[in-house]
Amino acid sequence: MPTTASASTLCVALVGNPNTGKSTLFNALAGVRQRVGNYPGVTIEKKTGQLIHEGLTLELIDLPGTYSLAPHSPDEMVAVEVLLGGLADQPAADAVLSIVDASNLERNLFLVSQVLSLGLPTVVALNMIDLARQREIEIDVSMLAQRLGVPVVAVQANRRVGLEQLKEALVATVREGSCPDRRETPPEEAPDHPFPASFTRLTGELSEALNQGRDQQLPHFLVERLLLDEDGYLERELLADAPPGQVERLHAARRTLVEAGTPLTAIEPMARYDWVARVLEGIVRRPEFPQQTASDRIDAVLTHKVWGTLVLLGVMTLLFSSIFVFANPLMEMVDFGVGWLAHGLEGLVPSGALRSLLVDGVVSGVGAVLVFLPQILILFFFIAVLEDCGYMARAAFLMDRLMAGVGLSGRSFIPLLSSFACAVPGIMATRVIENRRDRLATILIAPLMSCSARLPIYVILIGAFVPAHLYLGGLVGLQGLTLLAMYA
Repeated sequence: MPTTASASTLCVALVGNPNTGKSTLFNALAGVRQRVGNYPGVTIEKKTGQLIHEGLTLELIDLPGTYSLAPHSPDEMVAVEVLLGGLADQPAADAVLSIVDASNLERNLFLVSQVLSLGLPTVVALNMIDLARQREIEIDVSMLAQRLGVPVVAVQANRRVGLEQLKEALVATVREGSCPDRRETPPEEAPDHPFPASFTRLTGELSEALNQGRDQQLPHFLVERLLLDEDGYLERELLADAPPGQVERLHAARRTLVEAGTPLTAIEPMARYDWVARVLEGIVRRPEFPQQTASDRIDAVLTHKVWGTLVLLGVMTLLFSSIFVFANPLMEMVDFGVGWLAHGLEGLVPSGALRSLLVDGVVSGVGAVLVFLPQILILFFFIAVLEDCGYMARAAFLMDRLMAGVGLSGRSFIPLLSSFACAVPGIMATRVIENRRDRLATILIAPLMSCSARLPIYVILIGAFVPAHLYLGGLVGLQGLTLLAMYA
């Protein structure tokens, strides 16, 4: 459970949907005082930093971007464990900074409603306020704060607008330890009770049943999540050692919901979006005829079936060329440097086991890895540019239907295409894929792409076993078609 506010360093978790500027805000708050590593026991990147303001030191944790706190993958489970204190070597969050996109409040407040259910001190950062103004969207920030029962601060993270007000609100909230204020809100409309009264009552009964005989009590939020956990992911995580009677009680509670005509997959979205609609009523005003922004016009081209595909083809051609062509001179320099160093050691170290170890083992072994470094750096540079400018998300949208045919997401397309140049940087590029299952599947498929090192082998085998038949007056050859088929 959360630590007390008297601790010397307090922990604040940054939570938000992908593409809400969460990482930009984290960088603006933490500055140079940040570290990157992995969460204990999982290969999920952990970014932490410090915010020092008014004599108070806050430990900031940039959680993986997520649309919901209903965990269906290790990435989403990490967010829940950090917020509730389930990770080893990681204290529970003392407070939450929830980042939302001001131009898309309806979707973003779904996650906010789940965060408020945790009962932790919370501050909402209304980011991208400039984009909302460009679209002529008016938001009554003070009324939104009153409805939510937590401080709401309008910010523009990329230009550091509103940052001081956000720091003050965050420090004040953490010092007071004030949880969402619900005293003046009717129970059926309270931020942590968007569900119908019957569901809330069923959750309470289930909480009593599951917590019987437990040393560490399951928070109400987790019991709620267990009840809605139709695919059983959270059940396997939390109730692996539970008595059979408790698991049966959970299944009985789910059957009660289904028999009442309430599908588990629909009850939470319906309840929370109804709550979002009530919260935003009279707060957000949009123009009768929304103005088309430059971003909308760009999206119309980049996500178009024809023009978007042509642009993607051009971008991928540039990416491909950078890995094949631009990296070659640098790779030759690295190879030359390794050879020069090996030759120098041969002249300095007398013949024997030591020379063999240094020249054939250390220098040649490390050199065989370093020779891929230019390709990896260039690929990561292009991916970082595409990610930051927002094109990666548009390319993923464009390719999602095609990749779904083989059970992957659109984000798998670029790493797999990069694997035609070399599978090593292609596998490393899978870090941009948020879903762990898709990431692992892409890693396993990447070595099956025909990388450049296989081309000489293909040519030799085709020349040896495929006859040189010509078609269409000599314009098309069977050997060329065979090579094309192997790549296709």
